[in-house]
Amino acid sequence: MNWSEQQAAFLDWSVNGTGSCVLEAVAGAGKTTVLLAAAEQMPGAVAIMAYNKKIAVEIEGKLKKKGVDWKKAKAGTVHSFGFGAYRKANSRVKVEGFKVANLVEKLLPQNHPLEKYSEMVVKLVSLAKQTALGIFGSVEDTAEWFAIADHYDVFESDNGPVPAEELVETAKLALRASNAQKEIIDFDDMIYLPLLFRLPFFQYDVVMVDEAQDTNAARRALVRAMVRKGGRVIAVGDRHQAIYGFTGADANSLDLIANDFNCERLPLTITYRCPKNVVAFSQRWVSHITAAETAPEGTVSATTVPEFMKRNDLNGDAAILCRVTKPLVSLAFQLIRARIPCRIEGRDIAAQIKKLITRWKVADLDALEVKLDDFLAKETTKLLAKKQEAKLAVVEDSVETIRVIIDQCRQEGKETISDATAYVDSMFADDVTGLLVLSTIHKAKGREWEKVFWLDRPGTCPSKWARQEWQQEQERNLQYVAATRAKAELIELALAKKEG
Repeated sequence: MNWSEQQAAFLDWSVNGTGSCVLEAVAGAGKTTVLLAAAEQMPGAVAIMAYNKKIAVEIEGKLKKKGVDWKKAKAGTVHSFGFGAYRKANSRVKVEGFKVANLVEKLLPQNHPLEKYSEMVVKLVSLAKQTALGIFGSVEDTAEWFAIADHYDVFESDNGPVPAEELVETAKLALRASNAQKEIIDFDDMIYLPLLFRLPFFQYDVVMVDEAQDTNAARRALVRAMVRKGGRVIAVGDRHQAIYGFTGADANSLDLIANDFNCERLPLTITYRCPKNVVAFSQRWVSHITAAETAPEGTVSATTVPEFMKRNDLNGDAAILCRVTKPLVSLAFQLIRARIPCRIEGRDIAAQIKKLITRWKVADLDALEVKLDDFLAKETTKLLAKKQEAKLAVVEDSVETIRVIIDQCRQEGKETISDATAYVDSMFADDVTGLLVLSTIHKAKGREWEKVFWLDRPGTCPSKWARQEWQQEQERNLQYVAATRAKAELIELALAKKEG
């Protein structure tokens, strides 16, 4: 490989240096390639903690192709490393996604006064595991439970006050029961239980953490459990791609890792993905990103939706990105009518939309619209009062997306709730390939396309609800992520101006 000066410096440090480091890599910096080279050359056993299963499989394949034995370097997700340690101690373990729900159902059976709050208890227990309650802090500490509930709005309800203290006590019982049920685990348990029970992990000489800007305390604890005493940690990430603060990821994860493991800091500021003009455009958000000397010029241009619909190059390697979902759904209907195959990325988004559509027992779409109007008005008042603008942005986008679906149903003479949910099922998918992709910027993280159409950037970026400094920083990060998905062309796609 013809390594850049920065890549060569990192590889020299990894082989000849000591201690741990935070490798801050801009989008498209070739971090996976340089990590694999380091894993191959560094002495001792190396664990590579990938962002998701798909990336872990890709890394495993590349290691195998390079002839690197699995005993030398092993790739996996944070969950797979945790589950591996747990399964060694509990060989009969079975994974049951509804483990906590089943336990809560026993605690709050049918006709129990608290039965209608079962979902809140299940959610609270899950969050307690994710925030490592019991590993850090005590399961018996009621204040800890309320801190979690408040942070994630677990006890928010449109139906009056919630018996929060009783629900916290029920959640404590459910978590204790869950922890005692050692032969059945859920997704959260894969990380939580091996740490809670202080199970032995295979000790690696080096633990590499990809997308380290999106970690939390539990994941950092898992890293510490996996690295041998005197071992090394390499945390690879980009603070300017931290876009999941609303889910509980620590916005300052890289700094926390640097403090936890006394890390040296090394940069990778050259992108090998983006052409020069796209890089120049991206520098308005991240000034230090630079294009490779050999990068093509590329293009940054603009078009409108009517002009876009006339293009004949939409079946290639292309994607439409937007800050919010509503414009994507509107455009997807236009594409479908024009017989242009497309899908919107994200079955989990579809599930959230369907949950809101079916939230009320209404007979038709007219009644649903009335409920949506009332719901949005109440949520706006409540969430603004609590300064939870990020959550309000999600609620507003979901409501507006459903309104677009309702309008399309009416155009086709459809009026039932099932018509609306059927549309949602038909429009959303995961890991879309082979046809035009529509995606929120959040869902586009980690992906790249030759042509990227950025839909309604001025109208959606930044979010009008981003009022706190950390929220505004995440909005800047989102725009940087969107721009740097393009390998050749970045096209701003403007909505047609309304007449009058």
